[in-house]
Amino acid sequence: MAAAALPTTAAAVEGLLRDLGPQLRRGGAPAEPTGRLATGIAEIDRLLGGGFPRGRLSEIAGAPSSGRTSLALALLARCTAAGEVTAMVDCADAFDPRSAHSAGVSLDRVLWVRTPRTPQALRCAERLLDAHGFALVLLDLAIPDFRSVPATALRLARSAASSGTALVVLTATRALGTAAEVAIELAPAQTRFSGTPALLEGLDVQVSLVRHRNPPGPRYATARLHATRAA
Repeated sequence: MAAAALPTTAAAVEGLLRDLGPQLRRGGAPAEPTGRLATGIAEIDRLLGGGFPRGRLSEIAGAPSSGRTSLALALLARCTAAGEVTAMVDCADAFDPRSAHSAGVSLDRVLWVRTPRTPQALRCAERLLDAHGFALVLLDLAIPDFRSVPATALRLARSAASSGTALVVLTATRALGTAAEVAIELAPAQTRFSGTPALLEGLDVQVSLVRHRNPPGPRYATARLHATRAA
């Protein structure tokens, strides 16, 4: 299924899920989902104890240019390379298929849903979780409507647990509170350029593990995120 801009209604998501039915691995999830989705960035995976947990709600918080989108693309690339079906609910209008392809994302394994409003994005994410067929649902809220998030976050966490899907929410500032089992904050440390003329090569970021129910070790790390360029 090629990534493409989709109508911004929950009804459209319902129709797509019906069409994608044969590709989704349906069935009940175990009571305690196991396994983690690695990002492929060693420092971050080590901080998380192997990656973002399946069947749990996680949060990546970071201001613009903090590396938030690059980290999300790295996670998508690893998941789709492993043959997993994923979804991106794009409330921030930040997903660029060309940049994603350049980062190694297999676009035919990404369902891309675009919606400009937070309440609608939250409903779409919940419906995708209820499909019980995605390894990863990324929800990019950027700057969310905070009135909509707290009332829905716990319900999303329950849906993630019942489906076994890793739900990872991207925000500019933390919005999920204790509903998130794992939360990290990103802050830019150093921008790296190479060549003549100088081109952006990557970004060193400070990663803080601000919430983890079972911290695996250190709570801080510096990671290098590579710049993605559209082909």
